[in-house]
Amino acid sequence: MTNARVWLALLVLGARATLVGAQQRIDQRWPLDARGSVRIVNPFGTIRVLGWDADSLGVSARLESGAGKLSSAGDSAVRKVWIDAPFRAATGRADLTVHVPRGATVWVKSLTASIAVEGVDGALDLNSVSGAIHVLGTPQDVSAETMQGDVEIAGGTGRARVKTVSGQVVLRGASADLGASTLSGTIIVRAAGWQRGGTGVQRGKFESVTGEIHFDGEVGRGGIIEVESQSGTVEIRVPATTVADFDLLSITGVITNAFNHEQPQSRSGETGRELRFSTGVGGAQVTARSFKGAILLEPK
Repeated sequence: MTNARVWLALLVLGARATLVGAQQRIDQRWPLDARGSVRIVNPFGTIRVLGWDADSLGVSARLESGAGKLSSAGDSAVRKVWIDAPFRAATGRADLTVHVPRGATVWVKSLTASIAVEGVDGALDLNSVSGAIHVLGTPQDVSAETMQGDVEIAGGTGRARVKTVSGQVVLRGASADLGASTLSGTIIVRAAGWQRGGTGVQRGKFESVTGEIHFDGEVGRGGIIEVESQSGTVEIRVPATTVADFDLLSITGVITNAFNHEQPQSRSGETGRELRFSTGVGGAQVTARSFKGAILLEPK
């Protein structure tokens, strides 16, 4: 195909594109409501979603030979953007940079493509089989799921739910309602003051089977923190001034209490080892459960 015919085909698609070696670069833009919905599908490569102050959707794509073609459908309320190639037939990668209104709802799906979202305040639903997921900002709601990829959420969320099989989960910032579960990955929570004006985690539930769980941060007044692991080590570090009821139980593991030296390290009984004490009235509730993993409680 001649260069003239290539340019003619691209103009029919309504795109601006250039061919560089075996790569194709495309830029497209469509109207999108400030709180519109965007669905993005890209099996291989990278997906980067950026919030901006414009009522439009902008996509910049770099497509390798064999990656398929960039397709789109929808209107200003709901728009879908996808790489049009059967997952098993694609032989090249596609790198997408997608600009969306800050208040948009974003749904992303990939196989191995990594997903990065920054500056979006709407709801996020992110799925990858083995790609990493990274979120930076203050989204209203986050759902992130991957099997082998790592997940990191930094900033502050109204609500967040994260699931992995073996990927590591890192949660930085705070949330009114935070949850994470994994089979063998490590969960790390670093909860502190956040941009939405709250402090720490108001409600959090963290679960693993063999992976370790590390909670390091602040618990909102009257908040509830629940940590459960079958065999992984559980470490909980909260400020020494935290007012809370602590309820720790490990069936066969050891409980180490470095937070309140006035309390015993653990108490053995028919149900295993347990430690319960309170540092004040009207505070938070911190619960940790493990079948055979160790539990450590200490001040941060």
